[in-house]
Amino acid sequence: MGPRCELSLDSCHPVARYRLRLSYDGGPFRGFAVNEGVPTVGGALRFALEQVLQHDVPIVCAGRTDAGVHALDQVVSFDTEKPVDPEALRTSLNSMCKPHIVVSDVEVVADDFDARFSCTGRSYRYRILNQRLRDPFRMDHTWRVSVPLDVDLMQRAGQHLLGTHDFSSFCRRQFDVFDDVRVEKPRTRTLRSVEWSHHPDNEIHLNVSASSFCQQMVRSITGLSVEVGLGLLSPEAVPEILAAKDRNAVPRVAPPHGLFLLAVSY
Repeated sequence: MGPRCELSLDSCHPVARYRLRLSYDGGPFRGFAVNEGVPTVGGALRFALEQVLQHDVPIVCAGRTDAGVHALDQVVSFDTEKPVDPEALRTSLNSMCKPHIVVSDVEVVADDFDARFSCTGRSYRYRILNQRLRDPFRMDHTWRVSVPLDVDLMQRAGQHLLGTHDFSSFCRRQFDVFDDVRVEKPRTRTLRSVEWSHHPDNEIHLNVSASSFCQQMVRSITGLSVEVGLGLLSPEAVPEILAAKDRNAVPRVAPPHGLFLLAVSY
């Protein structure tokens, strides 16, 4: 599909769509979504794009991470009429967004590509540091749980979440507004995989994938799993918690700094 044209009285300007791949440390930011007056990943990236391209640049991302959440593979799409040298743009963005945001790739894509709606899968990783002593070099990127966790029990609990369910017990309520009427967003999702595993240096990881997630879903799954791993909750209690469709049914939500957007697929 060729480039689109924006028609004016005297010219036809081709509009190209570009895809960025980036990673970031979410610690200094109040999430991804642009939010006037507070530092966000999207705000920093959009500001840099607009400085380089010299026009307003709305952006779309694959997954709007919450405050303090990191990304190893985020995708963003945007449009511009300006001629773009992908390598030069990548260099400029990295210079302006350092040190917490790194753009790894810039490429032109079909004009019907949408970083959010073209995405067919998203994967997250949650890192737990399961040891008594703090680690100053991992404190910003893991959740330290000082009591030993039973990973086998945590894995058993996670299997009850596979498939399509209403995850209202695991997600924060969100609303859209249509004609001044607030409509609650559905929280039914299809979870494709849930995998808890041991890793070197006392780390335990959750890898989870789905076509999409609702807000705080992975952190709630993590918090519930830790309750199971501590022996405070049976794995067989998970179906009842799902069926409750009650946000208060999940006893704890894991902190954001251990969560990473791991990969997105198209």
